Amino acid sequence: MSSGPIELLSRARAGETEALGELCALYRNYLRMVVRTGLGPRLRERVELSDVVQEALVEVVRQFPQFTGQTEAALLGWLRRLVGQKLADLGRYHSRAKRAGGATAVPLDAAPDPGGGRGGEEGGRLLDMLSLSQTSPSQAVSQREQLVLLADAVAGLADGEAEVLWLYYAEGLSFEAIGQRLGLSRKSVRGIYARGLKHLKRTMEGPPGGPLRYDDGSASQ
Repeated sequence: MSSGPIELLSRARAGETEALGELCALYRNYLRMVVRTGLGPRLRERVELSDVVQEALVEVVRQFPQFTGQTEAALLGWLRRLVGQKLADLGRYHSRAKRAGGATAVPLDAAPDPGGGRGGEEGGRLLDMLSLSQTSPSQAVSQREQLVLLADAVAGLADGEAEVLWLYYAEGLSFEAIGQRLGLSRKSVRGIYARGLKHLKRTMEGPPGGPLRYDDGSASQ
């Protein structure tokens, strides 16, 4: 995919279906991260992440003519609003389904279970902990939004590494709790965490000693 987001925006607005498809592909990983962050622990039990992402992409195509922004930042904000609308619709749907079945409705923003992770509202911690230094950005970061690059970098990790990093940073689980969920020992989880963070750092080209620094988790565990 050689075209940049602004060029793709221009071509898509000119009616090029292929350009709109490339634009959707360019932000698929970002949408996946936003959806997973916003789902929350209870709604996540009721829907498939990939299905929600696909539905969000359908909405992107359907509502694209309404988007008037000119920058990638504006596009990301618009995508987040579309995801928010989709998640709100899902929350209302499942609340109605629960009421119809005589059970207690679960709102979209329901608090996580005691002892569990901090849920979607704390998903930004992953971005905060893995963000690049603003003082010495790489050439890639100067051209693209950091959150998009981070989403692509996380998607490029081995499945186990991506899952452990997400559970640790976004859901706030300890190594022990992650191990219980994944059926692994605490030592194994800690090793996967260390490898994943190292690989993510290498991909994102974070400067040594900056916010994206290697940490084996020993200080907080």
